[in-house]
Amino acid sequence: MKLVIYQTSDLHGYVYPTNYVTEQPLGILKIGSYMKKDELNYDASLKIDCGDLVQGSALTHYLYKHDIERNPIIEGLENIKYDAYVLGNHEFNYGLDYLNKSYSPICDKIINGNIEGLDFDTKPYKIFEFDGFKVGCIGFTTSFIPNWERPCNIEGLSFNDPVEIYAKYEEELKENCDFIIVCYHGGFEKSLEDNTTPTEALTKENQGSELLEKFDSIDMVLSGHQHRSFITKVDNRICSQPLNNGQNFTKIVIDTETKEISYELVEVKNIDVEIDKELQSIFDDVEAKLQLYLDQEIGNFDKDIIVDDIFLARLNGHPIINFLHEVHLEAGNADISALSLFDSTIGFKKNVSIRDVLINYPYPNTLKILKVKGENIKKAIEKAATYFVLEDNKVVVNSTFLVPKVQHYNYDTFGGLDYEIDLNRELGDRVVSMKRNGEDMDLEKYYNVVMNNYRATNTSIYPSYEGAEVVGEVNIDISEIIIDYIQDKKNVKSVDKSNYKVKY
Repeated sequence: MKLVIYQTSDLHGYVYPTNYVTEQPLGILKIGSYMKKDELNYDASLKIDCGDLVQGSALTHYLYKHDIERNPIIEGLENIKYDAYVLGNHEFNYGLDYLNKSYSPICDKIINGNIEGLDFDTKPYKIFEFDGFKVGCIGFTTSFIPNWERPCNIEGLSFNDPVEIYAKYEEELKENCDFIIVCYHGGFEKSLEDNTTPTEALTKENQGSELLEKFDSIDMVLSGHQHRSFITKVDNRICSQPLNNGQNFTKIVIDTETKEISYELVEVKNIDVEIDKELQSIFDDVEAKLQLYLDQEIGNFDKDIIVDDIFLARLNGHPIINFLHEVHLEAGNADISALSLFDSTIGFKKNVSIRDVLINYPYPNTLKILKVKGENIKKAIEKAATYFVLEDNKVVVNSTFLVPKVQHYNYDTFGGLDYEIDLNRELGDRVVSMKRNGEDMDLEKYYNVVMNNYRATNTSIYPSYEGAEVVGEVNIDISEIIIDYIQDKKNVKSVDKSNYKVKY
């Protein structure tokens, strides 16, 4: 018989083929409509979602803010007849109440080997039988979550090491299964070519490579989290990871008799399928309410501040960067602000709606204020300065921010001071000027630095913040802070001049 396996991951609540500004080839409606039709070509199917499903879009923001009883995103995947779900790290961003309401109705389908303390019952693995051919699917979530997440959102939970947990269940999986799949909301920390060369700091955030190294019983790894987009063989075992937001998904066909396997990533942009009406009807009501919510006008700028080229905005500065620093500094009552410009940033037209804010800032981060010594602020700016390098006298993004995972969000700019970096100087020695109020910053003095909670807690990227005292928190989503700021000001004056300069 021929068994087709479909895997999605990091859908982030993208249902309709749009980012709520323009139409885009992505989303659950197109993927689900394809699956419903395509699976008819095979004897059996297995559908698995590997996490980061119910957070990360304008729709999920609306659902969270309006205290839903049942999550239509889950209902949509149930209509598609998904067989198994893995929790992602972003599932916890909106708190345990939202998590519980979303996933409790389908807890019997959640495969969760390494998170303890959830309010609903889960099993570490499930075995699916197809005419005597038994496929075991064990689920894991990156154990690095406590390094990012607000403590109140994971209170009472333990995140155990997936490698240790797989060792615990390996023998019973081998005894009872013909084929073992690790379904992992996490990625690969080493090269996909040789599985020996580290491609990132070995923090245990991603342990796909370690699982393959230690356990030859694993036949396949369906991964997520890194948003990398690949399907390949590592040590002769299929490993896959779809792109974020439902831009593509995994399709694997196993002939259970000959053991032949074909595999591909299906690109949604290449799908020509009519949207399934039954599936779409699940979302019609909430989508109509969402559109009204998004179109609420909250204030205006004195002119358009559109981002035409996000690379140049990061390099040269931009009015939207200045604006976001203003919001940070006021909300945190801080001396210095540190923030990154997300890839979704498009800027603002003169008249601003809630839709505009959520497109530019789609994540439910909050603010923390750290007490940081001046010399450590300089080290943080030096770290940010490694984002740019010169190649043939041209400024480009350092490959360490691109491979194996695109990490533009780890390039920070800093507000509340004027600074200059020189790309002609060696890495780690590029900051040539730091001034506040026209005077050189005192590197021995301590300053209150406001940043999002992700940056404040995940100090592996900016180690100079490690151990810094937390002197304040603003436990409101930054998108809400931005909305409140614009509503309060009504008319926001844009600032064109950048407070930083990158020489090259």
